[in-house]
Amino acid sequence: MTGPEKTDGSARGSCSAPLGYQTQGTTWGCSIGYTSFNQYSPSNGTPGIGTAPGKVLTQGDSRTPHSYTYNFTISQRIPWNSVAEFEYSGNKSKDMMLDSGGLGNVDLIPVGAFFRPDPLTGIVNNPAGSNFPTNDYYPLHSYTGVQTVTHGSYSNYNAFIATWQKQTGRITFTANYTFSKVLGIRDNETDNGAGQGSAVDPFTLANNYGVLGFDHTHIINAAYVVNLPSPVHGNPFLGGVVNGWELSGITQWQSGAPIQPNTAGTMNVQLPASYSQQQDLGTNAYPNGVIPLVTCDPRKGLASGQYFNPSCFTMPPLGQQGTLVWPYIKGPAYFNSDLSLYKNFNFKEHQQLQFRFQTYNFMNHPLAQFNADGNNNDVKLNFNNNGTISATNLNGLTTGSPQHTVGRRVVMFSLKYVF
Repeated sequence: MTGPEKTDGSARGSCSAPLGYQTQGTTWGCSIGYTSFNQYSPSNGTPGIGTAPGKVLTQGDSRTPHSYTYNFTISQRIPWNSVAEFEYSGNKSKDMMLDSGGLGNVDLIPVGAFFRPDPLTGIVNNPAGSNFPTNDYYPLHSYTGVQTVTHGSYSNYNAFIATWQKQTGRITFTANYTFSKVLGIRDNETDNGAGQGSAVDPFTLANNYGVLGFDHTHIINAAYVVNLPSPVHGNPFLGGVVNGWELSGITQWQSGAPIQPNTAGTMNVQLPASYSQQQDLGTNAYPNGVIPLVTCDPRKGLASGQYFNPSCFTMPPLGQQGTLVWPYIKGPAYFNSDLSLYKNFNFKEHQQLQFRFQTYNFMNHPLAQFNADGNNNDVKLNFNNNGTISATNLNGLTTGSPQHTVGRRVVMFSLKYVF
């Protein structure tokens, strides 16, 4: 059933709620009474106050997400009956929805609050204690969080794109290169495609601004079709076998995605089980806990096959959060090239037999990959020294080099009869 509702004089459809409308659920029957609803129950020992009311629409927020897109292109005809194009493309989005990642929470416990006297009792409690009265420290006492649905997120994209294409003749092709960067608020939003990245600071929106999780600085694509020569003349059978073959292929290369936004913003940091941000930071507000401190540029002085230097990450001083947004540390690049050879054999007027030979990843190029086993073993900073904090990473597998490679060559033969 549904608990007490705020309707502001509006009506609701069967599937969605209008602005300003809030519903609350309960597992109790209506016959038990008004105080049976979770948000009004004395579940924490205080009559009339209970758990968080879920997501609430922000009063007075009438903003609408909008984007500006702009580009210009220079085209030039060049030799081989081909065309070269050079383009700048960009867009800027503002007032996007903030609906996840803790960035809309208005009931955050300030940093260091657990080290100060209890707002309700005046007693200085031990943050490591098993009966620590966390609920007393919420600004809205006893609520475990109030997540507002509002607008305010933003992002921007800028790119240089070069294209070369030829669409006539025995050889046709198109190739393009993109140099780009997409920046924005890492708000952990995944409702519309790939996730931007894990949020790192619930207190200040701008502190979550950085390279988004799906960015790839360099992207190269090429596709081509080659009509092979037909050298046989005067021999219908041999000409039918040798002549008329077509070769086609697709080649792709792109630089790696950023590591920080794709590893919870902390490179999956591992701490002792008894250790928490409650003890270290005096709050429980940060969505992924304590963030390692970056003490040097982890992209410099690397060995072959190494993508970052784990020695550049340490634990921050007691009572301080680590580095919120790290340098742009790229993961392994992606490369693939497919090849296809095919020919059509015509029989009579409306019959055709197509022979096709295809190879995927025909170079059998191995791809280095972090987290290939799904356990983040080679991209997890570990500061757990037998239950105590270590200043440096103790995970021997997190060396900055992936532990596995993936990819394989696939060969396929096929026949298709058309009639």
